[in-house]
Amino acid sequence: MADAGGPVFRGPVHNSQIAWGNHDVVQNQHPSSGRNLEDLQADMQALLDRLDELGLSPGDAAAIRADAGELLDEASAQAPDSGRLHRLYERIRMVLGALATGAVTGAGAGAAELAHAMLADLQRALP
Repeated sequence: MADAGGPVFRGPVHNSQIAWGNHDVVQNQHPSSGRNLEDLQADMQALLDRLDELGLSPGDAAAIRADAGELLDEASAQAPDSGRLHRLYERIRMVLGALATGAVTGAGAGAAELAHAMLADLQRALP
């Protein structure tokens, strides 16, 4: 028997987004991968350890080092601000994203693959 007032759920509903009766809907979801801040810190440190392998310009490498340092500081804070963690990740993603997609002239395929893998690891580790 359906309820004419909206959807009926029989059983648990987890990690879902539902909209009905709307004309314009914008939904965002950031599901947790079960990873934690220690994973984020380890992934960020791995990025810093291999940053020179990416062949970035000195300016881009310095920007990533600065943002990564701030991200590591925030992740180790008593009460980390997930919004700030995401903003710092996005700044790092902007630089590495161009490399990962091959948009950086002269970047080797190995550097692009490494950048892509590092971005995927970092994104999965974000809270």
